[in-house]
Amino acid sequence: MSSLAASAPLDIQEPAEGQRPSLSSSEPNLRKPPGHQGRFFTVPGQIVSLIVLITPLLVALYMSFTDWSPTRSSLKAAAFVGLENYKELLIYDNRFLEAILRTLLLALICLSLEFVLGLSLAVLFLRNFRGKSFLFSAFLTPMMVLPVVVGYTFWMLFQSNGPINQILTLIGLGAIEWFKSPALAFSAVVITEVWHWTPLFFLILLSGLNNVPENPIRAAVILGASPRRLFWKVVFPMLRPVITVAFVIRAMEIIKIFDEVFLLTRGGPGSSTESISLYIYKLAFNDFQLAYGAAAAFIVLTASLIMVHFLLMPVREQLLDKGR
Repeated sequence: MSSLAASAPLDIQEPAEGQRPSLSSSEPNLRKPPGHQGRFFTVPGQIVSLIVLITPLLVALYMSFTDWSPTRSSLKAAAFVGLENYKELLIYDNRFLEAILRTLLLALICLSLEFVLGLSLAVLFLRNFRGKSFLFSAFLTPMMVLPVVVGYTFWMLFQSNGPINQILTLIGLGAIEWFKSPALAFSAVVITEVWHWTPLFFLILLSGLNNVPENPIRAAVILGASPRRLFWKVVFPMLRPVITVAFVIRAMEIIKIFDEVFLLTRGGPGSSTESISLYIYKLAFNDFQLAYGAAAAFIVLTASLIMVHFLLMPVREQLLDKGR
């Protein structure tokens, strides 16, 4: 049957007078394959993007090997000092090292709390309940707010006569001077950051839970696994790549934390809440040590790349295999 159909002549009807001929499905595709014209038109934009991205990076890298300050001379006339800025930062600048450790501590506390809260919300939203759609949008709202707005809002909330202290007074705990104690000021930064970015963990983990394969879960249920054992022994291990990606995204963001800390505490009291980004900002724009600040920025950039590399190492092959 198929051979007859293949050998039968094609029945092509002549178009009527004044009518355009139509291409039938049996006719060969007359479209020309796309050439390189489209790529040619994107080259200028790509070149401009590379120049905009790479040129400041190279200038800052060169700057980090000099002693340039805008209050003394031009960058062209600055003396080349080699690795002196890097040596000063890593060996003698205790404030820089403390800012790094403080940022890592902030990341550890915030990421732990955000993960626990985000996972709890994600598990809760696997069920159907009244008002689920509204609450889903409500819980994602903090993530949409600009960091500057979040920082200013929580700065007002934590004031001596602010709403938080008024609530504490009503329940008999008394007002707290949040920004005069290093521990309380650090706690205020943690509360602000957790409120702002827990929705990101919630969204990523909920997406991962909704895409878990059903066959292993059904097999575990048939074998008599309890709900708790089913989650921790079957579902949770399959979320490992999703959890890793969520931690990497948030770790990169929290290393760059600036707006909330700047608006809440300015790094105080003293330098007890000073993040690494805020310290580099003070070096560059308060003290005008731009070369020294550039060296600090490149140290943080290199350390961040190494950290991301090791965080993604356990799941890199799994993520790349899924992308093929």
